[in-house]
Amino acid sequence: MLKRFHFILIIVLVGCSNENSEEDLKNDLNLIHKLQELSIKKISDSTLIYLNRAERIIESNYKIPDTFRIENIFLKGFYYRQINEIDSASLYFHKTIDLIEAPNTRDRNLVYYKNTWETDENNSKLANAISTAQKFIDISDEDKNAKGLTYAYNFLERVNLDLGNYEKLLHYNAKALEAAKKSLDTAMYVITANSRTSILYDLGKKKEAFRLLDSIDRIKTVPKDVRRQVFRNYGVLYFYDEEYTKAIEKYKQALEFSKVIEGNKNYNLIESYNNIAEAYLFQKDYSLAERYLDSTKAIIQPNSFSDYVTFYHELRFKVNYRTKDNEDELFEEYLDLIANNNKQHEEKIEEELIALKLSNEKEQEALTQKKEAEITNVKLMSLLGFLILLLLIVYLFYKQRQFKFEKQDLQMQQRLLRSQMSPHFMFNTLSAIQNQIKENQKGAVNYLMKFSRLLRLILENSLHNYVEIDSELESLRKYIDLQLLRFPNQFEYTISLENFEEDEGICIPPMLLQPFVENSIEHGFLGINYKGRIHIKLELQDKHILCEIEDNGIGLQPLNKAYQKSVSTQLISTFIYKTTKQKVITLDKKNENLSSSGIVVKFLIPYKFSEHD
Repeated sequence: MLKRFHFILIIVLVGCSNENSEEDLKNDLNLIHKLQELSIKKISDSTLIYLNRAERIIESNYKIPDTFRIENIFLKGFYYRQINEIDSASLYFHKTIDLIEAPNTRDRNLVYYKNTWETDENNSKLANAISTAQKFIDISDEDKNAKGLTYAYNFLERVNLDLGNYEKLLHYNAKALEAAKKSLDTAMYVITANSRTSILYDLGKKKEAFRLLDSIDRIKTVPKDVRRQVFRNYGVLYFYDEEYTKAIEKYKQALEFSKVIEGNKNYNLIESYNNIAEAYLFQKDYSLAERYLDSTKAIIQPNSFSDYVTFYHELRFKVNYRTKDNEDELFEEYLDLIANNNKQHEEKIEEELIALKLSNEKEQEALTQKKEAEITNVKLMSLLGFLILLLLIVYLFYKQRQFKFEKQDLQMQQRLLRSQMSPHFMFNTLSAIQNQIKENQKGAVNYLMKFSRLLRLILENSLHNYVEIDSELESLRKYIDLQLLRFPNQFEYTISLENFEEDEGICIPPMLLQPFVENSIEHGFLGINYKGRIHIKLELQDKHILCEIEDNGIGLQPLNKAYQKSVSTQLISTFIYKTTKQKVITLDKKNENLSSSGIVVKFLIPYKFSEHD
């Protein structure tokens, strides 16, 4: 009887123990979930405190599922990504996906992998990004994980587009379309098919591209933003086909959607107005082009997408050139453009200063919360220990904040300096003339004469679609000679012609060579301690003129970002590609020979034997 009583007592105790254990596990899971929610509710210094506390709970209870551990590691990576510490973010994201085992059974895994490959791409680790997307594909089932596979294939499609690998590009686009169909995600299917139309067009399959566009246009049950993208793509392809009336019709349909879509509204509206204005410009309907450019101007803000704002200024300048007969009036328009740019710079600086002030206030608030949490954690300590610890925390906290504020002040000073450093050849030249007037009036007159001749020649050439090559080379020589007056004995140049003579009457589009030469002078020769050399070679071929511009400057170094990001050369590159279907090639000579320096720019120039051909 006694033994039976003991046996029953043991069963009761074990049962109570199990109930307590299950209750503790439930409480731990609820607390971890709450801490993780707090960590993403507001990104601050407290975020890591919440996640570290959750991590300690996870480590102390082996019964907690691995999904909580994986989520906690991911949230640390997400925190570092939000504060732009990309290397740390990448480290934690890779730790996250390393814990995921095949097969892929959770929708949440897509979030982990997608953040990982996007972060690696932003960190210029393209091989890692591709490997991550491929790993996600390998562990996923084509039917059960179709939606996630659509994102992975779309990413690999975009990467191969940037790499120029059209064979793989088409492969991944087809896989993305197949996955989108299986997932029954109509919007993603339309987006992917819309992307395919551009690929087909670039490959010369125009009829196939338009047939595919027509088919997805008939799908009406997709979000308005997706419909906007379809009409925009219609317009772009019609524009490239030089069917400007049809392009305008589609651009206007995209515009109507842009007006009612709240997300990225400023971005979409500026893009639509610019596209319509450009099409009217090519139709030579300058009044309508101006009307839509006025619409763009009315909505430009300091935080508007800079590339679209630059494109607006380019279109505005072209319209002014073609509609203004008076040079003084045109010059006033140009000065207004410079003034508007300066105003936008000032507004952006003011906005950054306000943002910095708000950031400091938020940090102070976060620091106060952190201090309160630390005080709560040390309440059980003795008074003496508490005071010592508090003094140590205050001291370390002060030094850390002081360093951070000094760093922020330095960065702000650099931004303010960069925003004021917008050198332009015209103003540099006028400044040089002013100095010459003070020191050498005769030299200043000569300088001013050269400058006025160059301006007149540039204005004359810019009014024509094609100019005789001897006129364009004369303009280029005058420009370089003016630069030599600014930078005497710092560089030399040569121009060579093959298979034709300068006076043969060949005509080329104006203003294609000067921006690349300007980059060599302004950026390529920056800081060199030897004499710079520029060689310009023009070779007449069957359908184009091959142009090579070579210098012995510093090359495409990481610090020489100004050369690589020149707006004018990017615009010319787009023009060259549209007219010759060939890209501008920029080679760093150091990549082929470590003892060499400088760059070689190669591109094709369309030509005619008469301006009216």
